[in-house]
Amino acid sequence: MKFSLVVLTVALTPSLVSAALFPKDTLVKMLDHKSFKKVMRENATSVIAFVAPWCGHCQRMAPEYSKAALGVYPMIPFYAVDCDKSTNKRLCADQGVQGFPTVKLFPRGNQVKPIEFTGSERTASAFYYFANRNIPHGVKKLYHLEDMPGWIQENVDHPRALLLNQGKGIPLLWQTLGNKYKDHIKFALHRDRRGKSSEKMGLEKGEPKSSKVLFYPAGSLDFLLYEGIQKHDSLSKFFDSVIDGSVDLSQLNEQAKHEEFVPDEEMLEIERKQEAQRIALAHGGFSDLIDFEAALLQGGGADYHDQHGYPGMMGAAPPKKEKAQETAEVLEDIRKSQQEAARTATKKPKTPKTGDAGQVVLEAADSGHTRTPVAGESTQSPSTISPASTAAETPSPQAEELPKREDADDKDETESAPASPESPTKQHEEPSPASISPEVEVTGTERSKDEL
Repeated sequence: MKFSLVVLTVALTPSLVSAALFPKDTLVKMLDHKSFKKVMRENATSVIAFVAPWCGHCQRMAPEYSKAALGVYPMIPFYAVDCDKSTNKRLCADQGVQGFPTVKLFPRGNQVKPIEFTGSERTASAFYYFANRNIPHGVKKLYHLEDMPGWIQENVDHPRALLLNQGKGIPLLWQTLGNKYKDHIKFALHRDRRGKSSEKMGLEKGEPKSSKVLFYPAGSLDFLLYEGIQKHDSLSKFFDSVIDGSVDLSQLNEQAKHEEFVPDEEMLEIERKQEAQRIALAHGGFSDLIDFEAALLQGGGADYHDQHGYPGMMGAAPPKKEKAQETAEVLEDIRKSQQEAARTATKKPKTPKTGDAGQVVLEAADSGHTRTPVAGESTQSPSTISPASTAAETPSPQAEELPKREDADDKDETESAPASPESPTKQHEEPSPASISPEVEVTGTERSKDEL
């Protein structure tokens, strides 16, 4: 019984150690000889680490290797092979593995000779740059709008994919697609910095840092604007169907247009980790701060998801369908605010100010009742007003014409004509008892001396 237990433990130890070699949430996938052949047939760029579970260097490298895999996911897959397994020994020998760990980059599956990692430090940043700087993408850069017709005509016999991108450099996604479909589709890039080239080509300017994919069918000089989501699997599906030729191009584009982007929780978690990891990888990949600043000026490590969106995507994430309802609600709020502002503007101000002195003028409204004179107001009729007062109230020809009032009795109660020098007006003159109308109740200080 003890002998059987020992044999079982020895048999399980390599696989258990191999499973524990990389972190639990790693994106590194383990390969055997069968899955290795499948990866080589995909003609895509990949990185493979040949390791042994008992190797101390492999154990120290595994976390860094996993971080690099997160930084380039899903464009460049990272794999590992446990060379300590008897079923993988032949594979490791065929790949020339003589020590552990051995890390190799396969640019295009088994079509191109692999490149072995020879860096002095096995860090996440070193693996990250080792991967994305060795992609044989074959993407042609068209620096000027005038360069497009020549490239389009030169490759007219092949399908062509042109990316109009506002950002700097070639997006990692476009590099991997250019490498994967190099034998079937010609790829090019034009930097449309402010959307001016798009407008000249009859397209919309586009949002900042957005991109457009133009596809030219073989034999045609006219492009089709790709309307699907610009992410790795969506574009790969589109290009696969184009190469297959079984679906009409317009119908294929219509299907891509109606694809809805709904990331699952696993994708969201990868995105959250990837943003921080991408910046950390960009900083750690340089020997000093000067090199790091130069790299940032060239676009390296700056706002990864502004350019790629979610993992494996160019541009920002497509808007969800619920956004239409949110937009309608915002527009409705704006409309209500504008109506309220219009109502407020039409209301007559209660205390308008006139003149430089800021005098408050209260206009009397005609209620249909007989006006009661107030203290100090003259009771003379309009016919007895002095010529001096009439002249003072008459505006000069240069003055702005004021609207005429239909009722002469609606004159402002607090406004009076300026007095002449011969008869100065007393500011706080007490009214005599005779000047008070009988209809007015006499109270307080307005009582006559005889009543006292």
